[in-house]
Amino acid sequence: MNLAFLILLIFFTLNTTVFPMEEILFNFNSRINFPLSNLQDDISKATDFLSKGTKIYKLDNGLTVILKQYPKLPLVSIQAWINAGSIYETDQNNGISHFLEHLVFKGTKKYKCNEISSIIEKYGAILNAGTSKEFTMYFTDIPKEGLVDALDIIKELIFEATFPPEELEKERKVVIEEIKRFEDKPENVLYEKFNSILFTHTPYKFRVIGTTEVITSLSREEIINYYHTFYQPRNVVLSICGDIDFSEIMPLIEQTWGKYSNKDKFISKPDLKEPIKPYSFSTQKHKVQHTYFLCGFLGPEINDELQYAGDVLSIILGDGMSSRLYKSLREEKKLVYAIDCGFYTQIGPSIFYISGVCDRKNLEKVIEEIKNELKKIVTEGVSENELNKAKQTVITHWYFGNETVHSQASNLAWWYMFKSIDELKTYLAKVDKVTNIELQKFLSTYGSPNNLTIFALEP
Repeated sequence: MNLAFLILLIFFTLNTTVFPMEEILFNFNSRINFPLSNLQDDISKATDFLSKGTKIYKLDNGLTVILKQYPKLPLVSIQAWINAGSIYETDQNNGISHFLEHLVFKGTKKYKCNEISSIIEKYGAILNAGTSKEFTMYFTDIPKEGLVDALDIIKELIFEATFPPEELEKERKVVIEEIKRFEDKPENVLYEKFNSILFTHTPYKFRVIGTTEVITSLSREEIINYYHTFYQPRNVVLSICGDIDFSEIMPLIEQTWGKYSNKDKFISKPDLKEPIKPYSFSTQKHKVQHTYFLCGFLGPEINDELQYAGDVLSIILGDGMSSRLYKSLREEKKLVYAIDCGFYTQIGPSIFYISGVCDRKNLEKVIEEIKNELKKIVTEGVSENELNKAKQTVITHWYFGNETVHSQASNLAWWYMFKSIDELKTYLAKVDKVTNIELQKFLSTYGSPNNLTIFALEP
């Protein structure tokens, strides 16, 4: 699930088009581990951390406001989250969410294009945005004296973008160049091909960045219609964390964000039911020196309690130098240059993946070793020490994933939109309750060697 560490793991593109495969393949940072005897104390502290000083409001127009006081530094993170991403797209408009995210910065009714950045930058801050499969977010992390200006600018982006025709055409070229750069990176090619094998029925198969053909053909009218359909108050969560005063900020939000009405446009929920895939092994030639591979399977949907077992299992198998796959494949057998494992939650089926880099001659051996390790856990389980260490690592990640005002605002928004704030409070306690039986059930239900999808880029 890794829900607590959202901002590190979402399959996500900022305006700079950063995709996660670079992190997935080379994320071998050392972890700080607290004494296992303090596990319950750590859970209690972490559970209170995000909920303390947090209030949730629902405006009359349906817009949700999440406020968290965190006065340790005179900073504020302001984030607007919209249920608009590639799972709401079609073959005909795939990429429109990301294209739209670029275009709202090109001018609003109140601000010209160059004014938007100059106002934010005078505070030493940056205004940015990102698009994923399931949402789009706009954000700035700014000194608290810039709160009023930043809140107004983000409000304008969400509700008052004007889409000047000449700016739209300029940005169309920018996005097309972005797509070309994206397709030049082996990490992106690897992930997108892997994803396209896992997802064949649902809109999870669509690329967030879209395609050159679609971006070339999208009309201004189509873009404006999509904007008015998805950028409505009832489809927006405004999440703010930092040095704020509830009594001052809420009247301001009600007067500005609360004045907008919903349009007579309704969003149909996409069908996200994806059949489990049979075993698949495929390779593709690419300009790489070594073989890059992704191996994995579809996992439980977001409300399934086995999500927590997926979090723990990914750490046991491939998180850091003491994980099973790292010790076996890199240190002992020396079959890989890098190996990592992760579990990524989506509203629909999740993705459990193992990624790595090896010589082409070793790829089949690596896959067999991975299969054997999965079978071993199903038949033998894991040691109590491994289980406890994995749970402690979750706690450690939790603290690192919530150390900034930005990450706190992000986590609160994500949990509100896709799970619930109440479950956010119980997340670590549920991780702590994961047993060997649940790990074995997770793998026997979803991770059979007969269900593995394997794709590799080879020299």
